[in-house]
Amino acid sequence: MKTKHSISSLVLAAALVAGFATSARADSGLPEQPAPAAADTAVGQGLLGQVYGTLTYSYIDLDGVSNHGDDYHFALTQPLSFGLDGFLSYDFVDYNVGHQNIVMAGLRPFSTRFNWGKPYVEAGAGYAWTSGDNSFVWEVAVGTEFQVNPKTTVTPYVQYTDAPDLAGDGTWTFGAKGNYWVNSQWSVTAGVELSDENDVGFTVGTNFRF
Repeated sequence: MKTKHSISSLVLAAALVAGFATSARADSGLPEQPAPAAADTAVGQGLLGQVYGTLTYSYIDLDGVSNHGDDYHFALTQPLSFGLDGFLSYDFVDYNVGHQNIVMAGLRPFSTRFNWGKPYVEAGAGYAWTSGDNSFVWEVAVGTEFQVNPKTTVTPYVQYTDAPDLAGDGTWTFGAKGNYWVNSQWSVTAGVELSDENDVGFTVGTNFRF
């Protein structure tokens, strides 16, 4: 009998405490803040530090010749730790008079210390081959991802790429790309870049988050 009274007392006490807490919250006059939706939170994080795939097409206006280039680019990006992304990419470039394949992997460390943007550096290495030649290829880049609004980022960058065993010297490229998240899963992206050989590239495509 004593045990039943003790249990009943505990249940009654718990009910009174819960009722008091509810009344105190209601009387505080402070509105309850709903938890942010997961999709809205994710959209505002830009591309750096995200798991996503990229599929783009670039029209390359080659300086001084009548032909142009078509670059079909696919990449996967995976965070390896906080502030460090890894990527794997494949490019098929058609120059009308020939084509080139490029496979590359690399790292992209970035900083979240600044409220004005996320600066990053990038280094990659891989292999390039054409119908007649092939070469080791490497690249380095620096840029900054600026958060224009919760759904939009703009990223200016400078990149140097070199394939020592293929014709021509290494190439400097100066460009900017924008990304707009249509929803939490996919976005549209566009960009423009200019090489030190005066070739101009125009890019459109999509990013899709896993």
